[in-house]
Amino acid sequence: SKMEVQQVGDKVDQHALWLEAAVEAAKLVAPILKAGFIKRRQERQQQTPTTSFETKQNTTDLVTETDVAVEDGIVKYLAGRFPDFEFLGEEGAGSRHLSDKPTWVIDPVDGTTNFVHGYPFVCICIGLVINKRAEVGVVYNPILEELFTAMRGGGAHLNGMRIHVSGAADITNACVSTNFGYGRGEESIEFYLSNLRSLLTKQVRAVRASGSAAALMCDVACGRLDSYYEFGIHPWDIAAGTVIIEEAGGVVISPTPSSTPDTALNLEIRRVLCGNKAIVEQLFGVLDANYSTDWK
Repeated sequence: SKMEVQQVGDKVDQHALWLEAAVEAAKLVAPILKAGFIKRRQERQQQTPTTSFETKQNTTDLVTETDVAVEDGIVKYLAGRFPDFEFLGEEGAGSRHLSDKPTWVIDPVDGTTNFVHGYPFVCICIGLVINKRAEVGVVYNPILEELFTAMRGGGAHLNGMRIHVSGAADITNACVSTNFGYGRGEESIEFYLSNLRSLLTKQVRAVRASGSAAALMCDVACGRLDSYYEFGIHPWDIAAGTVIIEEAGGVVISPTPSSTPDTALNLEIRRVLCGNKAIVEQLFGVLDANYSTDWK
């Protein structure tokens, strides 16, 4: 009916407006991240083993400064345009939990360790989550000039070009990615290594770990990598990437010992596995999901 068509049209227009605003916000703060990154890279070039210990505090300060400035800029811009929307940000913007209300979920600098080391996988992540489901996603790496965008029902794009997940159906043809979080206790180490061992035993083609959840999810969305999994991540690491992967034809799940490959994603339970459906189903059977956030 005409009425239904109108509603669908409105929905697309609304999503397009949200996406355009998120892109605008990311571009607005990108120079802050870029300047901080360049400054940090120059500092590292001048370090020697004897001077490096003195700069530990400066490093922390620069990262925090950049993080806070980027997040503040995004929040200010989006709050100005959508006064009723809520925020969930890594640096403390808004609430600490997702409600069902429209919520901008923000990671101002995804890949902070990369930032500290001058390794160019750092991203600004902005996701719009409604009823705990990601509807709009923007992941922008201003160092590599890669802008990944997606809105529910509108496809996924890299710098304006349509992207799609890979067709790799088997682990032996797959380039699988993960990150080895911050846990250095015995249980964390054992967990990371047991999953790595399982992948290698199953003859995985390659394993990659570049330190940015969002960048890896976008690599999966455009077929550079076949899958990404990680345990211990937060909603702001994956909210934007989730809709980008789904709109690129992939699936995103949160594997637990009691879930199935068809269990709906839960952004808040600190775990993710994504890729095309076939590879996700295969990896779901291979990976141990017995992870605890209590581990050191």
